[in-house]
Amino acid sequence: MKIGVLTGGGDAPGLNPAIAGVVERATIEGMEVVGLKRGWEALSIEDNGSHVVKLGPEIIREYSRLGGSKLQCSRTNPVAPENDRTELVKKNVEKLKRDAIIAIGGEDTLGAAAILYERGVRVVGIPKTIDRDLAGTEYSLGYDTALNIICESAERIAHTAESHQTIFFLEVMGRHSGWLALRGGEAAFADAILIPEYPFSLEKLIKILKEKLAESENLGIEQLYKVIVVAEGAHIEGEETVRRDSKVDEFGHYSLGGVGNYLKNLLEHEFHHTRYTALAYLQRGASPSQKDRQMGRRFGHNAVEMIRDGDFGKMVGLQKSRLLRVPLGEIKKSPHLVDIDKLYDRERLNVKIEEAVSID
Repeated sequence: MKIGVLTGGGDAPGLNPAIAGVVERATIEGMEVVGLKRGWEALSIEDNGSHVVKLGPEIIREYSRLGGSKLQCSRTNPVAPENDRTELVKKNVEKLKRDAIIAIGGEDTLGAAAILYERGVRVVGIPKTIDRDLAGTEYSLGYDTALNIICESAERIAHTAESHQTIFFLEVMGRHSGWLALRGGEAAFADAILIPEYPFSLEKLIKILKEKLAESENLGIEQLYKVIVVAEGAHIEGEETVRRDSKVDEFGHYSLGGVGNYLKNLLEHEFHHTRYTALAYLQRGASPSQKDRQMGRRFGHNAVEMIRDGDFGKMVGLQKSRLLRVPLGEIKKSPHLVDIDKLYDRERLNVKIEEAVSID
């Protein structure tokens, strides 16, 4: 069989190990693999010769340790209602003599894959997004690496915050879901964590920070600084999310960013010193962690096995530590949000820590 593999949406650590896993397993199965550059764009244009690259076992060692995507990414939507290129995708699959396509991506890339499968394209999926908010799987590539970067960054920020006695906002990714902020903030012992699932009161945030500062002062602690981890999609109750600009991509998404700076400015008159840093692309521009390398490899192997078995229209999913074959249609139930009743303390604006609370 002949396979095409593509990576769509934003880059994330674990994409290259997944590609390596696909090639490794395909080689064992006697299958041929080509890489389709720039995601769905490779199958959505007429002249795509420069978008196709042969992938053999010689790439496995190099790809297995690299961040980003050697196949490059784009936010091309081949099934956009105003520019539906389904027939061109089918034509290109036939022209390239591909028996199946492996799409590695998040809600948008795999959502397009689900629609194309319904229209006759033989496709399987591998879940990727550092936000870890996809329905049908408890893990997506890039999440673990991003968490480690957030934790390490918060530790570094704390040195500066301590030196200047600062209220420091650390902005992380998370458009709809707050998993990165919640778990990254928890690991970093953040003083407050702000997530998209719970629009917060500015007065409550100020009150919490003042109480924490007073508590530290009463205990004789000289380091009167606080670190707040805030997801880019978090917002004040009654207000909209903060947008970076007015542009939208082919899937209709605005670029978010700047909520940390917005809050810093609002709190300048309440506290002696406020500062802000957005991790932005630094969260996903890193060599993959051990877990993302391992999961990428296993996801890649399983995707090839689905093709071998003729089990199309599915994606690899991790549920209760087991790899499963999940219908691509499940992706339509995304995003998978933080359960604020179980996991978030609304009064403390922080992670809920109790014996009965599960660790996700």
